[in-house]
Amino acid sequence: MRPRGSCPDPASLRPDGGRSRGGVRVSARRIRPVALAFPGGRGHGPDGDPVAGGVDTRTHRGGRSVRGLVTLTTDFGQRDPWVAQVRGVLASVWSRYPDFVGSAVDLGHDLPPHDVAAAAWFFCRASATWPAGTVHLAVVDPGVGTLRPAVACASAGSFYVGPGNGLLEFLTARDDLRVVILDRPLYQGHPLTGEISTTFHGRDVFAPAAAHLAAGVPLEQVGRPAGRDDLGRMPAEARSEAPCIVWIDRFGNAISDLDQDSADGRRAQATGRISLEGKVISGPVLTYGESAGETPFWYWGSGGTLEIGVRSRSAAELLGLRRGLVLEVPKS
Repeated sequence: MRPRGSCPDPASLRPDGGRSRGGVRVSARRIRPVALAFPGGRGHGPDGDPVAGGVDTRTHRGGRSVRGLVTLTTDFGQRDPWVAQVRGVLASVWSRYPDFVGSAVDLGHDLPPHDVAAAAWFFCRASATWPAGTVHLAVVDPGVGTLRPAVACASAGSFYVGPGNGLLEFLTARDDLRVVILDRPLYQGHPLTGEISTTFHGRDVFAPAAAHLAAGVPLEQVGRPAGRDDLGRMPAEARSEAPCIVWIDRFGNAISDLDQDSADGRRAQATGRISLEGKVISGPVLTYGESAGETPFWYWGSGGTLEIGVRSRSAAELLGLRRGLVLEVPKS
């Protein structure tokens, strides 16, 4: 069984070689390499180990990689102080690196609480277009403080930090994946007390690791080597053999995990029909403007999977659609 909303390789979403800045303003000033200063001296990490001579040399797909950029994805919401505390830890860690300036960008904090499957789908897509060198921090962690591991990994020139509960499972298919378990005290702890809360690893474990990675500390220095299995797996209820709806966007479009290039996708293209709980929907259309009135239709979305919409209306409300509904594709 595969997790619902299986994620494509980001290379397939970045035909320009990953140079997109995802709407983030990037300074035209050239960022010069800096030497890292900790107790070990210039050019060393906090434990005295060399860090590439203090110079960041990451490149990817022929383009220049960024440095010092962290993205944040959580279910913390915006009304509480939790996101601010995570940002504060990033700033506190970076203040220990002379001449280094990092930045943090919010991808989203209003994910359904405790919903690892929804978060994984969102995180996979939201992180796909960022440039190599970005550190992606994601925390949807209902098992915080339990035996589930805290992990960081690297793939395609970028880094991913979060709980090993299936949130990062989409990375396991990548050939170049490297994984570590975050267990090095030097790269953990509250910035003032050094302690680790059993209920807030986002602040005390994941944020410090992300900050150090963004500052140029090698992956293998922030944790011990681990395997793909340590990223965890989605719970059974979030796995399905059949294509299904995995997300409802704010417009009410229902996004499925039925890939355009799959056997079912090719069959849907050939027959022009799918069905949901007995409701037959025709397609594909190329634009929303092609449809008439409130007639539901399906189309291939920008992520390469089948989506269901209604022109200027919420398809989810009109048809009673929800996450987990199975799509049926006619055999002929």
